Amino acid sequence: MAGDWRKPFARPGHTPGHGDSGRDFTRKRNPLQQRRVKVQAARSFRDPLGIPDEPVSNIQFRAVVTLFTLVLAMTSIGARLAYVGMSPPMEPRPSLRAMPVEPLRRGNIYDRNGILLAATVKVYSLYADPVRILDVKEAATKLHALFPDLPAEGLRDVLGNRDRRFVWLKRRLSPKQAQDANALGLPGIAFREEYVRVYPLQNVASHILGAVDVDNNGLAGVERYYDSDLKKGHDLTLALDLTAQDLLRDSVRDATYQAGAKSGWGVVLDSKTGEIIAMTSQPDYDPNHFGHSDDTARFNRAALASYEMGSTFKLFTLAQGLSDGVITPETPIDCRFPIKIDKYTIKDYHAKHAILTAREVLRYSSNVGAALIADKSGPAAQKAFMDKMGMLKPLSKVGISEIGPVRYPHNWGRVETFTIAFGHGIMVTPLHLVAAANALVSDGVYRPPVVLKGGEDQSSWRQVLDNKTVLQVRDLMRDVVVNGSGRSASVPGYDIGGKTGTAEKIGARGYDHSKNVVSFLASLPLDNPRFTVLIMLDEPKKGFETGGKSAAPAVGAFVRRYALVAGLAPNMEAVRATKEGYFKSLSILDDPDSENEQGAANMGPDPADPAEQIHD
Repeated sequence: MAGDWRKPFARPGHTPGHGDSGRDFTRKRNPLQQRRVKVQAARSFRDPLGIPDEPVSNIQFRAVVTLFTLVLAMTSIGARLAYVGMSPPMEPRPSLRAMPVEPLRRGNIYDRNGILLAATVKVYSLYADPVRILDVKEAATKLHALFPDLPAEGLRDVLGNRDRRFVWLKRRLSPKQAQDANALGLPGIAFREEYVRVYPLQNVASHILGAVDVDNNGLAGVERYYDSDLKKGHDLTLALDLTAQDLLRDSVRDATYQAGAKSGWGVVLDSKTGEIIAMTSQPDYDPNHFGHSDDTARFNRAALASYEMGSTFKLFTLAQGLSDGVITPETPIDCRFPIKIDKYTIKDYHAKHAILTAREVLRYSSNVGAALIADKSGPAAQKAFMDKMGMLKPLSKVGISEIGPVRYPHNWGRVETFTIAFGHGIMVTPLHLVAAANALVSDGVYRPPVVLKGGEDQSSWRQVLDNKTVLQVRDLMRDVVVNGSGRSASVPGYDIGGKTGTAEKIGARGYDHSKNVVSFLASLPLDNPRFTVLIMLDEPKKGFETGGKSAAPAVGAFVRRYALVAGLAPNMEAVRATKEGYFKSLSILDDPDSENEQGAANMGPDPADPAEQIHD
């Protein structure tokens, strides 16, 4: 075979000849050379596919890398298992988009003496992760049995929706409800801690505090006005005196019930600061259950509603006349005849048909007299004075969200001047009235009403009356309580000054003579006023249809209970004089020789004498 490698090779240039047949002339190799030849043959070996064999060094490197990777992976897995084993068990975390953000604790609210009015506590709320629900029908049935207000069909729909990972089931559970729900042992049903707003005193100060919704967003009152501050965890201290608030609420409720009125409201203002230390509107509501109250209960009549205030406005008419110098308390005013102007006739409820002094105009609440006094100053001056007293624009920075508008004529002429003089033709809120009256009787400084302790920045205070006029107004208000329509507000030992008010309500065809809003506005003690008080009633029944018959006694009842609590010491000489007069009247009644027991014992006006008829 020509290519057989086993045949011996001939030396170059050598021709086999004689003597060469069958002999191998290849040079013999020693053992070392033979070994080298074998190694070279092994290194140059090609497999049948033509791929060279990989060097040993490469195989060793790959083996080391693979081993290192396996060791690193096993170490990581072991560390993760150890971490999970030492961690407490947790519910699966839903997606961040579905899970509500945990809010900060909402700030607390306190009264001026540090009594807690509103607080935030933690409660449990129930939620579901539908993906982890094993038996939707069983879970819906058990949850419906525990919470009948959750429809079983709705639960099945919600729990069977595998596209969601977080669903609220029941918010703000009671401890008993949370315990019962936990005892169900349903997979995918879990709890979350939430903050809930609580009002420990319930209805007592509802219209000041307001309320929040299920997510702790302010809905009314202080809660809404200061919502952003409270959400940041800031606490608030109100000017509210809980004792005054409780007593005012009781007084207004009792008067509303006794007079058969539709509703009633009241405000107590600190004369020195303008702070609202009490404010109530009846009916009221429990802010713990704001959603269950109706619109009538939620409506804050003391701040949000606007009314024609009636005869209480005569205080401002006389104050302006005194300040402008057009009258003195003893200036005679001809009140013998009604006033006819254009198509209108102005007359008194119980006309005296006499020439009255300015003092008597207020004492007997004469519409004719008030109109004539206002006419001396004129429309422009009256409008400017009302503007100065804050009557022509809504209040600002009170601290509650419910603030009502004001309404007054754009064409302020002579007719409007006459009617506004006795409180018709202009509508303001009770807060407007009590703040303006406080300026008249305190020190002539107007202080905007506020609910926060410390009052409004004094830069917003303004002087509106001189001291001489203030002292004259105090004297006139005291005369109304001692000799006029406000006698039912008297409290022995305390110098209370005030003014009654009765305003007919506007109906579909003008003023309705059968429906009144009545009021009594008071200040005490008059020598150095501390408080200005207003109580109003809506549509009291017959027999209570004037401020002197219903609102004034309510103010007297409040003052009688609160004065000592507020640190106002009574004038004991006045108390003793009142007692002596009372016992003297009893001795006359007990005297069998008395000829006119009823007349001698009658401490009030004689209803048969027109000169003694006292009305608002």
